[in-house]
Amino acid sequence: RRVLRRADRVVAVSRFVADIARQTLCDVPMRVIYNGIDTEYFQPGNRVRQADEPFRLLYVGSWMTRKGVDLLAPIMRELGSEFELHFTGGSSAGRDFAGMPANMHDLGRLSGQQVITAMQNADAFLLPSRSEGFGLVAAEAMACGLPVIAAMGTAVDEVVCPDKTGILCPRDDIHCFAAAARSLASDHHLHEAMQREARGLARAQFSSAAMLSAYVRLYRTLLDKPA
Repeated sequence: RRVLRRADRVVAVSRFVADIARQTLCDVPMRVIYNGIDTEYFQPGNRVRQADEPFRLLYVGSWMTRKGVDLLAPIMRELGSEFELHFTGGSSAGRDFAGMPANMHDLGRLSGQQVITAMQNADAFLLPSRSEGFGLVAAEAMACGLPVIAAMGTAVDEVVCPDKTGILCPRDDIHCFAAAARSLASDHHLHEAMQREARGLARAQFSSAAMLSAYVRLYRTLLDKPA
């Protein structure tokens, strides 16, 4: 707390984090600068879903309850065979495999390029996480042109623009997550519009260039500050 009070500026990666820090650590003014991603590295692929092909959802993240992975199987069980979920589970998810429906497919642990390839081969990103300080993976998915279906009440609220770049659902609401996936799968125009908006918002607000510009402006403000 003393360090925070002595700082010339305090930066948080989201308003969500800033609010929690003020409530639990130290109530000082904070500047929000979102983490940036390389939007030339994370970019859309050429996937065109065929009429008889399942709508493909993707989950990328650690396999832990905080991330909402316990909701994935119930969501996919409700969605049925017209949908499939590719997820990064690996050995961490091993004990849960027995309870997973047939439309869930483990990708294991992925490298950076493999994550991008998985995003480029998906139709939407599923993130039922209960706690996110920023939601970098959601921004990465959006940069790859994926609408994001996520839970409300975390910093992902600041990344996803509801009904434009994705759909936000009440936390732990399995039926809402399933309904959101169905709405994207059944409405080609909605899905296509969200793909464009997701990519555009990621480039405008969450690019590495936007983050660097914000820090440069901050540093210049500090340098110009009278001693």
